[in-house]
Amino acid sequence: MNIQHQYLVNFCFFFAIIFHSWSLHAKEYLILGSEQQGWKALIDSRNGTLQQYEQRINDVWEVIPFRKDTLAGPSWKGINLSPVAIQPNTFAAEVDGIRYMLQYLPMTDHLVVECKLTNLREKNYEPEYSRLILGIDSEMRTFPEWDTKFFPTLLRCEKNFTWGYFMSPRQIILAIGVEEPVACYTINYVYEGLLKWKWGHQVKTASLDLLHCLPLPERHPQNMYPLKPGETKNWNLHLGGIEELSDVKKTLSQWIQTPMIECDKYTITEKEKCRLLIHSRYPLKNLIIKSPNDVLTELPVDTLSENLYTAYFVPLGQNGIFQISATALNDKTAETNIYVRNSWSWYMKNARDFVAKNPPLFSNSCETFYGYYTAFLGARHFPDAVKDQMLEARFCRTLPLLIDTLSGIPKIEAAPDRIQNFSSLIGMLVDLWETTENLSYLEKAAQLGDYLCSEKIQSHDGAYRSKGTHYTAVIYPAKSMLELVRAEKKFIGQSKWKERYDRHKKSAYKAIDDLLMRLDDIQTEGDMTFEDGMITCSALQLALRGLLEKNTHKRKQYADAAIYLMNKHRCLEQLLIPDCRMRGATLRFWEALDIYFVPNQIMNSPHGWTAWKIYASYYLYLLTGKVYYLTDFMDTLGACAQIMDLNGNLRWGFVPDPYIKAQVCSERRDKRQDWYPVDSIVGEQYLDMISPWLRPDDEYSVCSFGKRGGSGDNTVQEIFKAMEECTLTSAYVVIDEKGNIQCWNCSAWKDQGVIHIVPDESMITGIHLNTSRKVKIETNLAGKHIRKNIFPGMHWLGNKPLLIE
Repeated sequence: MNIQHQYLVNFCFFFAIIFHSWSLHAKEYLILGSEQQGWKALIDSRNGTLQQYEQRINDVWEVIPFRKDTLAGPSWKGINLSPVAIQPNTFAAEVDGIRYMLQYLPMTDHLVVECKLTNLREKNYEPEYSRLILGIDSEMRTFPEWDTKFFPTLLRCEKNFTWGYFMSPRQIILAIGVEEPVACYTINYVYEGLLKWKWGHQVKTASLDLLHCLPLPERHPQNMYPLKPGETKNWNLHLGGIEELSDVKKTLSQWIQTPMIECDKYTITEKEKCRLLIHSRYPLKNLIIKSPNDVLTELPVDTLSENLYTAYFVPLGQNGIFQISATALNDKTAETNIYVRNSWSWYMKNARDFVAKNPPLFSNSCETFYGYYTAFLGARHFPDAVKDQMLEARFCRTLPLLIDTLSGIPKIEAAPDRIQNFSSLIGMLVDLWETTENLSYLEKAAQLGDYLCSEKIQSHDGAYRSKGTHYTAVIYPAKSMLELVRAEKKFIGQSKWKERYDRHKKSAYKAIDDLLMRLDDIQTEGDMTFEDGMITCSALQLALRGLLEKNTHKRKQYADAAIYLMNKHRCLEQLLIPDCRMRGATLRFWEALDIYFVPNQIMNSPHGWTAWKIYASYYLYLLTGKVYYLTDFMDTLGACAQIMDLNGNLRWGFVPDPYIKAQVCSERRDKRQDWYPVDSIVGEQYLDMISPWLRPDDEYSVCSFGKRGGSGDNTVQEIFKAMEECTLTSAYVVIDEKGNIQCWNCSAWKDQGVIHIVPDESMITGIHLNTSRKVKIETNLAGKHIRKNIFPGMHWLGNKPLLIE
C-alpha cells in the first residue's frame, strides 16, 4: 500500500466516524462550542462524560474520541454524576460525605472543565488518591483504526500546575493543562491487579490524581493530601486542539497562565552552552539554576517579545544534571533539566567494563546476550587483552549452545523461530570478525545469513517471518544483513564470497522493499498495537536503504517512507518534555517483565530499545540534511546515556510514571541466587539491572527467558551499539545561510574567513559538514591536517561511518 493510498483509506475511515457520531440523538447530548469557534464538544447529558471532541485544525475538522466504558471521562473514578438542575452544564454527586462536581465552561478556542471536590465530613478525607479519569481513547489495537486513537504522549506535573498533550499517529494534538496543582497522573494500562498478570501492549486512557498520598517525585506538589473538613479544592482543566507541536507550550502558557521552557539542547558538554526560550503570559520574576551539588545561581533573562523570554546556560565546570526553575510574577514555576555529559568514549569504556564484569549469558532471547555487541565494539576501539580475550573465549565456548557451528543452523533450544536472536548474532559475529580479523567468525555470520534467506524464514514477498508473523521490524534483521553484506564486500573477488554477498544483499533489499510497500501495515512480536519498535525498526531500515541507494528517485522513495513512519511515531516520543533524562526518548510499556516487575506494565522512557529511534533519526539526517533530525538524535542519545550514572553504574532504564505500586525483583540477602518480590513504590526514577546477580548455577547452558539467567535487561546495550555507530568517531557541523555555526562532538568558530573545527576527542576520525554556503575549513583528523574549500551541501571530512562507506 503506497502512502497516497494510505491517506485515502484513513480519510474515508475518519469521515465515516464523523458522520455517524454527530447523528446521535440530540436530546441525550449537550453540545458546546460551534463551527464559528472552531471546536465542538459532545457531552452525555445524563452523567457529564465527554463522548467526543472536535477541533478544526488546519481547516479540517478532527475528531478526538472518548471512551464509552468504565473509563469514560472526564469522570471521578467510581462516582456516578447527575446533572444539576439549577446550574447549566454542571454534574455532581455526594458520596460518603464528599461532594464531587464537574462544570463545563466553553472558552473562545477550547473547553474548560471545572473540577471541584468538597469535604462535607467532620474529619479529614484521606484517600490514597482522588482520580479524575480523562477518558480520551488511547487504545491502539488494529491498523488503520489506531490512527484515530490518541496516545498520552506527555503528562507533566509541576509544583503548581500540570500540562501535557495526547497525540494520534496522524499528528493531531489534544493539549491539556490544569491551572492549579495536581498531585500526580496515572496511565491506565491493560492489566489485572498485582498478582494476576494480563499481558497486553495497550494503554486505555490516562487520569489525573488530583489528590494523592506521598511519596511523590520532588517536582510534584507535596501538599495535595488530605482534604480537610469543610475544605473545597478547585481545578480548571483546559482541553483543546493545537495545530503544531511547536505551538503547544506557547498556547498552554496562555491558557493556564504559566511559564513554559524550551531548550535548544538538553545534553551538552562542558564546552557548550544552551539557549533557553521561556513562554510566559506574565513577566518572569527570576530564573534560578541549581547545580548537581545544589549551588543556586540566578541567570540573567532577556525579553525577546511580549510573552517570550530568553537566557543562556553555561556549564559551571561540573558534569551532571542542572535544574533550572522559571518563576513568573503570578508565582507559577516551571522546571527544566539540562545534562552536562562526559565524553562518549567514557560511556563506551564503562559499558564494555560492565560486560566484562558481568559476562553475557546465552538464552532463547537475544536480550540476554546483547552485551556481546558492546564487548566486541569496545575491543575494537579500546583494546584490553585480558578482558577482550576472556569475552571472546566465553562467546566461542557458548556459541554452540545456539547454533550448529558447522552448518550455522539454529538449535531447537535456542528458539529458531525467534529470528531476531540470529539476526543479532550475525551483527555480533561481524563485529567480532572486524575486531579480530578471524575469518571463521565471518563464515558463521554468512551461514546465519543463509538461514535468514531460506524459505523457512523469508517469504516470497520479502518479509522475514516467524511462524508466519511479519518479523522484519522486530529489531532489524535487514540492517543486520546489510552489516554482513558490507563485511562480505571485502572478499567479492572470491567466487564463494561474491555469491554470498549477492544473495544476502538481494535478501536484505527485498525485505526492505516489502517494508516500503507496507509502511505501518505490518505486524510485530506479541500483542498488536501501534508499537514503538515496530515503527522505528521499519523506519531505520528504510532510511538505511535510502543511504545506500544511488538512484535519486529510489533514494527519495525510501526517505519519504521513513519520514512518513517517523512522523507518525511522534505520538510515542518525548519531543517536548523539558527534562534531559527523557528528552527524545520513546514511550514503551511492555519491557517491565524483563526486570520482573509486577504489574507488568510501566513506562520505560528511555530504555535500551529507545536506541532504535536514534538510528532512524541519524540516517534521516544524513539523507535529508534537516537539522531537526540531528538535534533529535543527539538529545535522544543524551537521555539514553544517562542510564549510566556518573559513577559508571549501568541501570536498566528510566520510569517516568510518578507513582506505581509494584513488586520489584530484589536480591536475596542469604546469598542464594534466587530472587523475591518486594513491595515497592516506584516513581520517576531509574531501575537497576538484575542480570549481574540473577545468574544461573550453570552459566554454560541455554537459559530460559523469565528464569534465572534469562532476564532481558541487557537490552540497554543497544544504546552503546548506536553510540558507537553514530557519534563515537564522528562530529557534526551545520552552517546556515547567514554563517551561523552549530556543532556537536566538536568546537567550531570562524576566524579571518576560516572555520576552525576541533574534535572533542582524538578518536574522532570523521566530520560531517552540512553547509548552506561556500566555506573554507581547517581541522586536524587522526593526525592529518585538513584545509580546504567546501561547497554548499553535505560532505564528510575524513572517514565515513563503516555502514555507509
